[in-house]
Amino acid sequence: MVGWATAVYLPSLSIAALSLSPLAAGTNVFVDTFQVADEVSPAAKIAFAVIFGGSLVGMRMAAAKSRMLVDALVGVISIILVVAFLPEDWSRGFGIGLNGIRFDTVPTTIYVIGGFLGGIIFSLSEAQCVLHGQKQTVHQSAKD
Repeated sequence: MVGWATAVYLPSLSIAALSLSPLAAGTNVFVDTFQVADEVSPAAKIAFAVIFGGSLVGMRMAAAKSRMLVDALVGVISIILVVAFLPEDWSRGFGIGLNGIRFDTVPTTIYVIGGFLGGIIFSLSEAQCVLHGQKQTVHQSAKD
């Protein structure tokens, strides 16, 4: 979940800060960030979540090595697929729905960076969960 949130809200912060969206009034970057993120269509958010999450599960099942790098690449590929294939009518506030251009250089770069960092954040949070689970297992075993 935190990887998905990073991939959604970090680009929204950048788009708001750079005034790439008409919703970014420029008065408060945090309010603008949430307005930009809220404007992104549910279809875009769900499509990314399904592709990103499904791909991460697939990578775990394939026992991929270099998880952080793989997760970052999964984030990048997932976001590019959504930008490339989400129909314009479903792209409100995202990709082609932001300014009428499917692969506009600045927003696409922002989305790709968000996907990359979303993958890294997912990998780091998963590692923390695994470590916490291992500590609890050791602690529970010591009690027995």
